[in-house]
Amino acid sequence: SFIGRFILSEYNLVKEKAESMVGTRNPISILEMIEYRVEHYFSTSQWAKVALLLTFTFMLISMGAVALAFCGDDSISGAVWLAWTFVADPGTHADAPEGFLVRFVSFSITVGGMLVFALMISIISDYIGNKIDELKKGKSRVIESDHTVMLGWTDKSIAIIQQISLANESEGGGTIVVLADAPKEDLEEHLSLAMSQERGSALELMGTNVVFRSGNPLEESELQRVSVLTARSVIVLSPESLSPDEADANQVRQVMALKALDGANGNECPPVVVEVQDVDNSELFTLVAPDFAEVIVAHDLIGRFMLECARYPGLACVLESMMGFEGSEFYFEEWPELKGKSFLEIACRFDDAVPIGIKSNSGEVFINPKNDHIIQEGDKILVLAEDNDTYEVNDGSYETNKKIESPPAAEDAKKVEKIMFLGWRRDMADLITQLDGYVAKGSELWLFNTVPVEERNELLKDQGHKSELKLDNLLVYNVVGNPLIRRDLSRIVSVDHDGETLSLDEVDSILILADSVSIENGATVMSCDSRSLSTLLIIQDIQKRLYDEKKEALGSSIKPVSPITEILDSRTRSLLDVVSCGSAYVMSNQIISSVIAQVSEDRDINAVLRELLTAEGSETYIRSVSKFVLEKGRQDEFLGHRTYG
Repeated sequence: SFIGRFILSEYNLVKEKAESMVGTRNPISILEMIEYRVEHYFSTSQWAKVALLLTFTFMLISMGAVALAFCGDDSISGAVWLAWTFVADPGTHADAPEGFLVRFVSFSITVGGMLVFALMISIISDYIGNKIDELKKGKSRVIESDHTVMLGWTDKSIAIIQQISLANESEGGGTIVVLADAPKEDLEEHLSLAMSQERGSALELMGTNVVFRSGNPLEESELQRVSVLTARSVIVLSPESLSPDEADANQVRQVMALKALDGANGNECPPVVVEVQDVDNSELFTLVAPDFAEVIVAHDLIGRFMLECARYPGLACVLESMMGFEGSEFYFEEWPELKGKSFLEIACRFDDAVPIGIKSNSGEVFINPKNDHIIQEGDKILVLAEDNDTYEVNDGSYETNKKIESPPAAEDAKKVEKIMFLGWRRDMADLITQLDGYVAKGSELWLFNTVPVEERNELLKDQGHKSELKLDNLLVYNVVGNPLIRRDLSRIVSVDHDGETLSLDEVDSILILADSVSIENGATVMSCDSRSLSTLLIIQDIQKRLYDEKKEALGSSIKPVSPITEILDSRTRSLLDVVSCGSAYVMSNQIISSVIAQVSEDRDINAVLRELLTAEGSETYIRSVSKFVLEKGRQDEFLGHRTYG
């Protein structure tokens, strides 16, 4: 039989190996070899326990039947059946024929049967327990379509889930599938903790279902397990544990893995949104997969965002509200009834939305096009609206005879500015270059941080990988000091430009950056925010003292500008409200999460945000209503007077 042949082959193998070890320094016994082979089968075969159970049961019935036939009057076949009944039902041994040997054999078979059933229950229990554990670990394939796939898990994940949930609310909810190289139980715990926070800061899914799977997103089998090809969009988050270049290299491989699936089984890969850490690496994705993925350079985006917010107080709240699904956001939609109309004519054709651009049928996006730009067939209108189902085209019968006299258009003259950066960023060179495009010639940039000037110059050149900064408008002043020390902030002296000094009340814009030096030295998100908060409070206290002194001496004084603070942890927002600092702040991770979520819903939004946050093309400004409405006492008319530009 099979069992006999298996036992014989194993015996010969064990014997052969044992004999081969004879004469060596570490001889082994037959029992050790048998133990080794049994352990091997138990670790490599899922059926080892079942085979052991069947083998033990077969041997018990066979040996018991032989013993019963020898001790009693039954035939072999009858003894086999009797032995089976003793094994299957322990109570039947009470009806065993009289005689000490027969009853002893019956009792022994019954005890063996009890052991067999105990072993069987144990095997079944282990099997069920393992299956339940596998279900808890999420080993099964995700059966979903039109869902959002998130690859990786970072500090931004909860905020992205919140934004996508807001986007899905109008549709009654949706599904988000998270694939990360972390235990599924840990991911579910993160989500549970986010949902159990205090009201107002707790995560609200609004009907959206979140499914977690544990695995390596770089593996094709894992991507197929989360049904990537039937998804609505794919979000690829940059790993925070790696250096920027290593993380971006990982992202390139991830995009290649997704590209390899494109077209499999006749399905195209959905739109992919990739988070990148270094703007210099963004071109890699164009090389490996052109027009396949939308690249979000997180550090660069936040830097540009902070530059605009610092130069125009109050802009932070406006831009932040446009970059999430809370309040109004950007939407593209085709309206055939507007074909042939000029952009000026459609300015008032939406009662609950503001048109700000056009996406042509060729795919080109125009922000703030000329008034005579004609809407062609297939063009989509870019609007700012509360939701994609909250606005419609009106019938065009709006009132047009009301004339509002406007002042003559005049371009604002750029003025020379003094700007201060406190802290150091890895992409400081890119940030300075961006700022140089915004400011007037002769403007000053004061860099205040703990990095020595010699090292600072090398960092700006990226250890020789970049050329010297070529600035047309900015003059850079280097200051070495600790933003957490009051005496360093009270008297700011540049180490170049003949030791020129600066007072905090003379600065037009102040940016408090999340210091990358502290992060590289092991600082957490919360500790970075603590440093930023301390710096903010010290600066505001010094500014207040300088303001009071000048007001007392001169009778009047210009109120100093409020700093813009970069905040990484959303929980720090409540602390800013507690101290009533009155300063603007930029929630870095929150904004990046909102942008990623918006681009995952519509990839064309990336082109819109790219233009709005650069010095080239259209930008966002805050202007006095008097620039648009000339009549005094009629400023409320501005609300109904559509303007753009």
